[in-house]
Amino acid sequence: MATIECKSAQPHVSSLWVEIGGITDSQVVQARARLDSLIQSEEQVSSAVALALVNVVDMCPDANPSDLWQHVIYRHLVAHGWSDNKWKRVSGFALERAFVSIYEPRMVAYGLRFRILNAAEATRFLASIEADTKPTKIDIFIEAESNNGWQVFGAAHVKASIAERIQDDVPASRAFMDKGLASIAVTMDAKSYPPPHGDCTNYGELGGRSASVSKDRIKRNYIEVDGQFDGLFSYNLRTPPSPYHTPSGKRIYTLSLSEPQPDQLISFLIRKWTDYSK
Repeated sequence: MATIECKSAQPHVSSLWVEIGGITDSQVVQARARLDSLIQSEEQVSSAVALALVNVVDMCPDANPSDLWQHVIYRHLVAHGWSDNKWKRVSGFALERAFVSIYEPRMVAYGLRFRILNAAEATRFLASIEADTKPTKIDIFIEAESNNGWQVFGAAHVKASIAERIQDDVPASRAFMDKGLASIAVTMDAKSYPPPHGDCTNYGELGGRSASVSKDRIKRNYIEVDGQFDGLFSYNLRTPPSPYHTPSGKRIYTLSLSEPQPDQLISFLIRKWTDYSK
């Protein structure tokens, strides 16, 4: 178990130390040194952050992926002078690239893949299905291998946290679902409060803090009640998964990045492709 400093943004407020399971102090040092090296060597900073996440997930398969993202990577960069605005600009692209890289070898065995299309390709596809949405609103296209080559059958909306304007993606999500295409949200559900407001535990925003308390959790309703996405996949192990039955029929799934394959995400996409290709 590693112990990581969590500094306050306010002056004269003492740091707290948060314990992270599945990773040691020496592995934190190693992962952060790798991140620093990648930032110096990679042409794009987002690629460096993506590779750093892939590296630490591979090194520490038993750790909570969201904690690796929040405490090992994010807190290190903030401590080295990154503003929250810079982090937000870089982290979105980085997380997309990391998911594509991690899932590529896992999905190919099932004839599936994630792909980040360039603007021209995305525009052509959206025009072909007459979807009234901008290509910038689709983070990752989901494809399956068919007799006619690779075919798009869905989209993944990638968010580090549910606070990151996920409602902006709802029109695009509904446009896909209206065409019979899959639309999923993929998130780290990363959110923690430094001192003096919290103890730095990465509870996220989908009910980890109040998992044992009976109360409304508005952001869960985006999925479980309103059905704004076909499903949401959280890589924060503190996120409470949905019960099997929900008002919308849509669910929140909680999983790690180091599970036996096919994991819940790939199994879900296999079912979606099977239904779509009938």
